[in-house]
Amino acid sequence: MSQDPKEYYKILEVSPQASDSEIKHNYRQIAKVWHPDQNESEDALEMFQKIAVAYDVLKDEKKRLTYDLLSMIYTAKDFPEMFSLKTYKNKKGQEDLGIRSLRQETVIGKIYNFRLKNDEEICSFSEAKASVFKASLINWLLGWWSVKGFLVNLKVIFKNIFQIGKNTQDNLRLLIHNALAYQQEDKNEQAFLSGVTALSYASSSEKKLIKRFLEGLKITPQYKPQAWNFGLLKLIQLIIPFGLFLTLALSIPKKQLNLGEFYQNLTKDKEINYYQEVKHMRGRRGVDDVVVAKVFDIPVDTRNDAYLFHVNEKTKVLFAAGEEFDVVAVVEKSTTVRVTGYTPDKVWYRIMLDDGQMGFVRGNLLKKGIGKEIPEDSKIYNREIR
Repeated sequence: MSQDPKEYYKILEVSPQASDSEIKHNYRQIAKVWHPDQNESEDALEMFQKIAVAYDVLKDEKKRLTYDLLSMIYTAKDFPEMFSLKTYKNKKGQEDLGIRSLRQETVIGKIYNFRLKNDEEICSFSEAKASVFKASLINWLLGWWSVKGFLVNLKVIFKNIFQIGKNTQDNLRLLIHNALAYQQEDKNEQAFLSGVTALSYASSSEKKLIKRFLEGLKITPQYKPQAWNFGLLKLIQLIIPFGLFLTLALSIPKKQLNLGEFYQNLTKDKEINYYQEVKHMRGRRGVDDVVVAKVFDIPVDTRNDAYLFHVNEKTKVLFAAGEEFDVVAVVEKSTTVRVTGYTPDKVWYRIMLDDGQMGFVRGNLLKKGIGKEIPEDSKIYNREIR
């Protein structure tokens, strides 16, 4: 922003850092030159009036400070009426010390073309949360429906998230304007709090002027200025994509990772039959020996000790998964075995013994890791690479 948008300093031929005596001296010299009684040019009267207006502002400490503060935030084109400022209010039209300037962009796709909007709102924090959610909803649901606007929408989404709260000049203008407007309405506490909040948006040179303004109010406020949680506003913008991702994830059929649980639900708590009954040609019945068809295999790799377990008590090793089957062998407590498979519900585990025989034991009888030392000629583990 210009330091002299109304050119008051320029008219009196002084810098914005000029002293009061310098301003007074230059005014007298220039006024003499342009006084209509001394100057016969057509624009003498107009120039003399401009000199008088400039001097009226700059000779008064309070007016000059107001002009300097407004010069930080306004250009000549949008410079307001200095001494009849109106406070900015929230979206409900209420005075609110917590208001800020919020910028959000939205994209609406129109098949081939799109519409891009860049809106600035002056609002409270609660109003900002609703506005941020609305903008996010528009972009995520309507912003993609355009050939040209697809990448634009992607950029807008990231810009809204990462640039929120960084429109420093907008907020500096809002807060300084309101501080001066409150002062003109003799609401010095509100003026002080708006000025204090403006400090967080100001540069070092701007802070000097704001502090001069605060010192001139000569008050101690009863409460602190309100801060905005911009981190929360960023999170709000992630609600829609998270919801869409969750909906998509729930709509995809889940893999049956827990096969034991799947089989239990399938049989509705009935006992699982691990073997199948067969009928012989003469009508006799028996049990199919190929019960391994219903067992999940673990490849035997004698170089891998990950599937070495030991029994935690003296245990009968059975021919198949069931107490009614014949005993293959009896192993002593702490005997080391290799697990080579398990039933779907993981109640029964198939194990390999040192001599290479295989059989079934209940899973609760096994404990991970090596128990007793493995014999030299054991077939469950390759000792050469151990």
